[in-house]
Amino acid sequence: MTISQLQKEISNSLSECCLSIGFDIDNATTFYNTKKNIIRLFHIDFLNSKNAAYFNTSTASFSLNIGIFFNFLENVTNPKEYEAHFRGQILRNFYQKHPMDLKKFSWLHPERWRRDIWWVDKDGKNLKNILLSSRRLTKDKVLNWLDKYSDIDKAIWFLKNKKENFKGGPFGFGNIKSPCRLKLIKNLEIMKR
Repeated sequence: MTISQLQKEISNSLSECCLSIGFDIDNATTFYNTKKNIIRLFHIDFLNSKNAAYFNTSTASFSLNIGIFFNFLENVTNPKEYEAHFRGQILRNFYQKHPMDLKKFSWLHPERWRRDIWWVDKDGKNLKNILLSSRRLTKDKVLNWLDKYSDIDKAIWFLKNKKENFKGGPFGFGNIKSPCRLKLIKNLEIMKR
């Protein structure tokens, strides 16, 4: 299989999964689920060639990013994943040997322990297992995560009390009492009225 065929297979498989849990397709890699003024999204983020070269992997390797966009102005229809107010990722729940030659790095090197990237072999030999796992985790985790942080009261509480979590999320709104976070709290309190 070529890299573009691998990417297409991944997109098609996860598209079917997203449709089955209530998402609409915007393009081959981004899916939306809108409830009132809350836009929930799921995005398959394939590595670009520079990152794939750094990690010694293929551009078919990917991350599964999720997000919640609170539509305060009510004129946004399909925000990008990086524009979401609450962002997160579906993390692999199984070990994959990192494709990068880490022999010259310490065992504590952070790349060794990453679970946010699903490493797809250049020949696609491991694709079947990756698709089974990514589909199962998408069905099991995405809606629960989105439901939890789509609740405005829970979102406000989280913003007032918890730090960002860069291992799965939520993140994307700054430190406690940062201007960005305080503005989001204010907008959510107005939206709640």
